[in-house]
Amino acid sequence: MNVIGLLRHGPTAWNREKRIQGVSDTPLDPDFDPRSWHDALAAHGPWDRVVTSPLLRARETARLLFSEHTPKIAPGLREQDWGAWTGLTVAGLRRDHPGLIEAQEALGWDFTPPGGESRRLVLKRALATIDETVRGRDGERILMITHLGVIKILLNHLEGSPFLPGASADVAKRALHLLILDGVGLRVHCTNVRLS
Repeated sequence: MNVIGLLRHGPTAWNREKRIQGVSDTPLDPDFDPRSWHDALAAHGPWDRVVTSPLLRARETARLLFSEHTPKIAPGLREQDWGAWTGLTVAGLRRDHPGLIEAQEALGWDFTPPGGESRRLVLKRALATIDETVRGRDGERILMITHLGVIKILLNHLEGSPFLPGASADVAKRALHLLILDGVGLRVHCTNVRLS
């Protein structure tokens, strides 16, 4: 059996501004203090390995939280590509293009920003990354530092959600989410374990 922790990167200036980051390589907010996260992460560890998205904000989070580990970079954990919507705000999209984002949201798993990546493609690469990471390593506790979009996609898939407005998994931003992978398969153990 493996335990897989899913953790969103620390906050960025774009998070504060509510901008869609997608695959843009934004750095962590310089005011981010990871000390408040240590106790919650330690309570669910120890972590045998740390795996991170290649995006700067995730790599910086891994470095600040786990200086004793050399994180493995996993491209499959990068955020969903939001294409033409990168850098914009959801509120701005709703205001300036009424109905556009709502039409995409109504597609559930087929949600695909213009010039971006569908939720289904993100799910495929995230599941492949989990499989590659745990293969031949039974019994390990692995922390994956990734992005809110990836975490939402994985949890909605594992909970059998249609990923529609009002019918999707509740995913806290500053929380640890734990999965179990064993002979039964990959499943949710617990979600929204607060970090601070």
